[in-house]
Amino acid sequence: MLSSARVATKRAVIQDADHPFWATVNICDTTGSPNALGVRTSVPGNGSDERIWSRYTAQWWSSAAQEWKTVGGSGVTDWVHIGTADMSARQAGWTFRFVQPPAGTTYVMRGVVEFEWRDEVGSARRARKAHRAQRVAVVRQRTLLTETGMQGVQGGDPAGTSKAMCLIW
Repeated sequence: MLSSARVATKRAVIQDADHPFWATVNICDTTGSPNALGVRTSVPGNGSDERIWSRYTAQWWSSAAQEWKTVGGSGVTDWVHIGTADMSARQAGWTFRFVQPPAGTTYVMRGVVEFEWRDEVGSARRARKAHRAQRVAVVRQRTLLTETGMQGVQGGDPAGTSKAMCLIW
């Protein structure tokens, strides 16, 4: 078990290092993924045993309202566990699939990714060992919009795709 001073030092070193933290569109209405919006994220670790969770949202641009709107129905995922924060960086993602837009209609889409770093409440570690229910606390939150030009994007169609927005037509 690491002392709190060693954990704090390890966190500072990892946070100061150049680990990618981004969200991007990696799938955008291709032949292989028609009417699909893939949102990919890279999350840096901080050397702790915190658990990182993400929630993905698909948004569309409303020219009438001049604002981004959340896609109804399945446009927001449940919280997805990415992993523990003891790694240097990890990628994860979600692909939204839509019905074919009517002829002559184009949807301008983007992704939003919310993050939560969760840690067990002090007594929860002991409770887990005793097989009782765990309690967790959200220790940090962050939200990213999809951006273009990210490097090392995995799972793209085609490979390496990185866009801020996507046209589905």
